[in-house]
Amino acid sequence: MILKKVKIYNYRQLQKVELDLQDSLTVLAGPNNSGKTTLISVLKGMFHDKKLSFTYSDIPTNLSTSWVEKIIPVFQSIMVENDKNIGISEIIKKISVDDKLLPEYTIECFHAEIQVDYDPTGDDIQLFADYLMDLDESKHSFYFIYSYEPSIASFEKYLGECYDKLSSRFLDISNPDCKEKETKLYFIKEELLKLYCHASLEKCYFCNSNYENANSIEITAFKNLFNFRDIPAIRELDDNESDTSKGISKRIIALLKGNEKWEEVTKKLPDLLMAQIEDSGAKKEIKNSSIKSLDETVQDISKTSGGHIGKLQLEMDVNENVVEDFIQKITRAKYDIDGLLLNEQSQGLGFSNLIYLHMRLEEFYKSVDDSKVNVFFIEEPESHMHPQMQNVFIRFLTKYYTEKKLQGLITTHSNEIARSVGLNSLRVIRQTEKSKSELFNLSKFRKSIENKKVKNVDEESEFLLQNFFDWFFEIGYSELIFADKVVLYEGDTERLYIRKLLGMTEFASLRDNYIAFIQVGGAYAHNYIEILTMLKMKSLIITDLDYDKDAPSFETAKNSTSTNATINHCYRLLYPEKGATYSPSIKEIYEMQTEKGTVICNELIYIAYQDENSTARTLEEAMLNKFLSKNVFDKTKRSEWKLIRKNNNLTFTIPNNGKDETDSEFSIRQIVAASSNNKTDFMYSVVLSGNEEKMLPDYIKKGLLWLAK
Repeated sequence: MILKKVKIYNYRQLQKVELDLQDSLTVLAGPNNSGKTTLISVLKGMFHDKKLSFTYSDIPTNLSTSWVEKIIPVFQSIMVENDKNIGISEIIKKISVDDKLLPEYTIECFHAEIQVDYDPTGDDIQLFADYLMDLDESKHSFYFIYSYEPSIASFEKYLGECYDKLSSRFLDISNPDCKEKETKLYFIKEELLKLYCHASLEKCYFCNSNYENANSIEITAFKNLFNFRDIPAIRELDDNESDTSKGISKRIIALLKGNEKWEEVTKKLPDLLMAQIEDSGAKKEIKNSSIKSLDETVQDISKTSGGHIGKLQLEMDVNENVVEDFIQKITRAKYDIDGLLLNEQSQGLGFSNLIYLHMRLEEFYKSVDDSKVNVFFIEEPESHMHPQMQNVFIRFLTKYYTEKKLQGLITTHSNEIARSVGLNSLRVIRQTEKSKSELFNLSKFRKSIENKKVKNVDEESEFLLQNFFDWFFEIGYSELIFADKVVLYEGDTERLYIRKLLGMTEFASLRDNYIAFIQVGGAYAHNYIEILTMLKMKSLIITDLDYDKDAPSFETAKNSTSTNATINHCYRLLYPEKGATYSPSIKEIYEMQTEKGTVICNELIYIAYQDENSTARTLEEAMLNKFLSKNVFDKTKRSEWKLIRKNNNLTFTIPNNGKDETDSEFSIRQIVAASSNNKTDFMYSVVLSGNEEKMLPDYIKKGLLWLAK
């Protein structure tokens, strides 16, 4: 049996998330504060812990704020006019009917919908048989609901306990001369939410596939259906001589439990130890020395109570539990290196972490119960491991879960782990709004693009989009799933330039974001739009207009078309009536900038390219146009180009056409073409000379300002 799906509603930032698990290992990736730990806490609380923590801070803020705004006037109007007994009665009468809170005074409750799948040909469903609701022979699932629901009886009870405190504060804020009214109102809101949570009870149900027709099930019976274990992110590992946790040693001893030979030996140890203690005379010495003087004192004291205190003596109680504890205390995991036995800390935290995780996996494997749902979660297995060790270990984990037929989930913010597992096993959790996280299933994304073909750069051949994304993750671009925002750029010079621009005051807010920089040309950048939109990532695509470079004039250029597939794709998105294969002219692309703007896909993606005022077709042309305020077609004498280069400490190539220097004239277009083999040198000279702001093209500035919002 496997835990197939869990949908969580209204718990902290998890207002509506769906976790779809693989049969073996699933990887949940996301940046810090995205909700990974919260999700694990909910799962652990439902399937393993005695009770899931549910306090007012666990209620989504939008729901709690809305509730207190509705409930405060009710409490205030009643409490300032009535004593405790009448007040409680009136409040309960006002907010409930038939022992249930009225919908307008009920917070949309936290609940989870759980699907467990089974194999009808091989799984033992004896524990689950009573909870089968779906009689469709083609479906092989059990469905459960776990929730926290307010109880009127509990609400009334806890209201009685906090009534005087609340009443006093309501009387205070009702006084026009009340000081610190806002502070007291804050405490009232907090107290009311605490009251609501105290009155909410843990509930479980089994139901049909629509999560309807729910029937109550005992909490303990529900939790008994699961063998859930987890390793938290904080682990006890020895990393220096002062540590005494002996994490690996303890795990080795734990693995021996259930071993017949080990148990046979440990049963003999208490008798053997006692025999050795007797033979050594230690027991006799303890009785004859340390107790003798103490016994005389006890006897003297006993006279004050009739002499009924017995004679004091010490006995040694050596049992199997004592022996196991003793063995754990004296056992050390050591590494034999060239005949020297080195302690756990000798190998460093990374290696100790790896060994520790493996030991815990082995323990879990021994605990597997075929009549239950067995799930093993690991939080951040990459702790203390360098990237190569992470890569090796995640491949080991994937193989281990598959071969042992185990199901589990690991959480991570390691780019190396996300890259290694691939799309099918990857789930991404991200904060998409304030106090709201969403969970994205990249396996479903991959399936949605299955067999979808896109044109290659030459427009004559095709490739599978799913293969494109497999390769995309394989080369390490998986970092975008951890990013706050994304910048897609064409080449090394763009990355170098943008990195430098982020130091400007105008873009200071971007320095606080984790930005994923993805290098991709205009021929392929549009292929990323689907995944960026699905992940709801604010993204800036910086690309080149790429019109006909041989156009003799700007007017001629505007009548040509762009070879940039991404710009053409975005044009068709904004003008779908033009058709799926339409190739817009440069003039139409300029018109798109002014008519529609260049923000697409629900305001998530901004495509930045050279505008009409720059007359440029590439970044370098646009930078020189901005710096010199010259049309890229206009000619400038060689001597003037030399002065520009010298006076501004720039590096670029001036063509040599064999003519006299005074007669030679070159356009920006010709200078950039001549410098095409040393673009990086040009960009370094811009940055090192401090000219980056003076040469900042308007289209890049606008794009970065949009991204910074």
